[in-house]
Amino acid sequence: MTAIAAPGHTVGHSIFMVSSGGKSFAFLGDLSHHAVLLLERPRMEFSYDTDPKQAANSRVKLLEMLAANKTPVMSYHFAWPGYGHVAKAGEGFHYYPEPMQMTL
Repeated sequence: MTAIAAPGHTVGHSIFMVSSGGKSFAFLGDLSHHAVLLLERPRMEFSYDTDPKQAANSRVKLLEMLAANKTPVMSYHFAWPGYGHVAKAGEGFHYYPEPMQMTL
């Protein structure tokens, strides 16, 4: 697990890259509170962030990285299962959910 700084929601907010068995995904935490609003308009300032401008800058920077690298993402703020990919779409991003594969 690797922490990546994503300040703005809180001073020390981070997202986490989780890796195991040659696969990885990014857990977004509070990077984006909504899979449509704050992805399609990532520079939108959100009242629940302690520093909305910094949060928007972190959101754009990290979503650009995740989209460019095609890194799977997981977020508890997104509809079930909260797992998928983000891709660049105009001046923002689009979230593409994927079915959760749960095996024992």
